Amino acid sequence: MPTGSFRVYRDKDNPLDINFELVSGSLGNVPEDQLSLRDEVDQTLIVLRGMFPNGGVRFEEFFRQLLSLAQAGLVGDDANPQVASRALVTLKSQIVAREGGRIKNQYMKRLGVAAAMLGIPALVGSIALLMFNPAATRFAGYLFIWVGALVGAWLSFGTRKVRLQFEDLHILEQDRLEPLVRLIFSGLLSLIMGLIFATGAMEVTLGTITTAQFVGDAEVAILIGVLCGFSEKALSAQIASSAVKIVPAGAPRQ
Repeated sequence: MPTGSFRVYRDKDNPLDINFELVSGSLGNVPEDQLSLRDEVDQTLIVLRGMFPNGGVRFEEFFRQLLSLAQAGLVGDDANPQVASRALVTLKSQIVAREGGRIKNQYMKRLGVAAAMLGIPALVGSIALLMFNPAATRFAGYLFIWVGALVGAWLSFGTRKVRLQFEDLHILEQDRLEPLVRLIFSGLLSLIMGLIFATGAMEVTLGTITTAQFVGDAEVAILIGVLCGFSEKALSAQIASSAVKIVPAGAPRQ
């Protein structure tokens, strides 16, 4: 069994960090499995610090287990990185089981609150607009698309992130957009699609309805918004593709 190549201990200056110090004579001779374990522990610690930036009781519990298995795999004459790596997999599963639901629900609540802040005024405004000016169906249609897009974006997260992986716990969305920014982004993309449909640049038939009908039909407008918000990640690519068709890449500028 190989000798551990590291001294592993908690950083005195930063109690949220672990120090990996090479022992004398190990430079250039560290086994690959020990290097891999050190990297895996580092990545796990990054996720834990992202989840608990201020430390706390739950962080301490997971940190102590992580430090212990790192020492078991990297320190001393009985270092066993294979066993430590298996223990690390178990620890990650434990963290996901205990924290995944809380983190997902917390994010969905934040997303829902932001959606309500952006959507309720638009919904009330669109209804009031139609009550006092029934001819303003086009503008009201865009407001209904906006409301639908917010609902769709909220639903999209719940369906895309059915089960969180360990690496998702500190960064739920890889594009790192905040809930409010994500909703505004999705809403604006949906409004652009509404403009495309209203101008006839593109038309999609869904059963017996067409996308152009949103101008005078609130239900169609909300449906279009929900579908656009639900497929927000594919929507930006679709809009870019439509833009290229209208203004081809490399077209001479006037």
